Amino acid sequence: MNHRSPLVHKTAPLAGPIRWLSILLMSAFLFSSGPGGPGGPSTVHAQSFQNEIKGAVVNGTEGGIVPADLEVILLTVDDAAGQIIEQATTTVGADGTFSFGNLISSPGITFRVVANAGDYTPSIDLTNVDDWTGIELTIYDQTTSLDGIKFNSYIMWVHTIDAQAREAGILTVVSLSNTGQKVWVPDLTDPALTGLDLLRFNLPEGFYDLNAESGLPNGNILTIDTGFAMTNPIPPGDAAILMSYTVPYSGSAFDFELKLPYGADLVRVLLPDGGGTVTGTGFKPTESVVIDDSVLQSTDGNDYVAGNVVTISFTGLPEPSFLQSLSDFFQTQTYVIAIIWGVGIALLGILGYALYSSRKKTGRGAEADDEATTRADVVAEIALLDEDFEAGEIDEDEYRDRRDELKQLALELDDAAPAQYQKHTEESREPEK
Repeated sequence: MNHRSPLVHKTAPLAGPIRWLSILLMSAFLFSSGPGGPGGPSTVHAQSFQNEIKGAVVNGTEGGIVPADLEVILLTVDDAAGQIIEQATTTVGADGTFSFGNLISSPGITFRVVANAGDYTPSIDLTNVDDWTGIELTIYDQTTSLDGIKFNSYIMWVHTIDAQAREAGILTVVSLSNTGQKVWVPDLTDPALTGLDLLRFNLPEGFYDLNAESGLPNGNILTIDTGFAMTNPIPPGDAAILMSYTVPYSGSAFDFELKLPYGADLVRVLLPDGGGTVTGTGFKPTESVVIDDSVLQSTDGNDYVAGNVVTISFTGLPEPSFLQSLSDFFQTQTYVIAIIWGVGIALLGILGYALYSSRKKTGRGAEADDEATTRADVVAEIALLDEDFEAGEIDEDEYRDRRDELKQLALELDDAAPAQYQKHTEESREPEK
């Protein structure tokens, strides 16, 4: 497993290539409403400058109130520099109304109004607003319960596969809803706070290069070994979360245990045509779809309740060719280790053979020496021993012991002719006449 310490990242608005991909996916799979509904086209207006802003703050939670001391902030933004160059603050009236006057127009300057409601600060960019005198900012009472959160859809797209590196690039688009009337905000002051108390997502084992973006208010993401968790407030209504990452695979397959703590109406997986196969718990048969002239294999399942775990299996993924594997082998230090092992094994083999040959040769030489001793040397030794005894150079006990040893040696080394040595021994023991 690829171990990483928790890191904190700021989430950002949807932008760049990921935003384009998300629009592509969501338009193809997430929404079915017509123009004007979710996912339908919106009208963009050029900003017509006005010198006054009027509006009201309302509480979207049934029975909720607007605090009497609630502040509304007007931010003046330099678009070219991407910086706030000025800000003004006012307090809402008893009916929640507010206003800003005497605005000064300038090229490249835009305005944004923000309700400073604590953890959740709704805002409106006036760039595309026609009437600056009818602004409405909606706040909500807060909750730390995730019971009202649900996934409308979880779309996982394996958009690139690197066969040589055995890595898959994955983009996931999650459409979620807060079905309650309160904004979800985690209690970050709670010392018992865990990942279970945050909006969380698990990812395949070994993931890396995680990038997460969302349309939620600003917050943090905390990466952990199993995925990541978010602290972004979730107001009532719909939102989208995008995540991209890379996952390594072994051989030609990997499994992903997708946990759905909030359930999901739809889980869909997309795989490049010819990039293998994918199956999952409760999934339908795979079918081909075309997105932006690209053919993809698509399969999905529906109506997963909260707490479900969907086992998604990817098999038959591309593997490196023989030439690619050979190239990788020589581009790393692996070949050096392999050569060292090869030479070591060869030397051990040579040494073992030499020892075996030496022992075999020594054994054969001993046998030859034994044969030579049996036929000549032992008899000669016995004769010399007899002469020494007769000459009085050795006492009788030593003579008898030594002669018995030589006789026994002769019998052991030349079993084929024990009678000959027996006769020789008996003759050598007869007294001279």
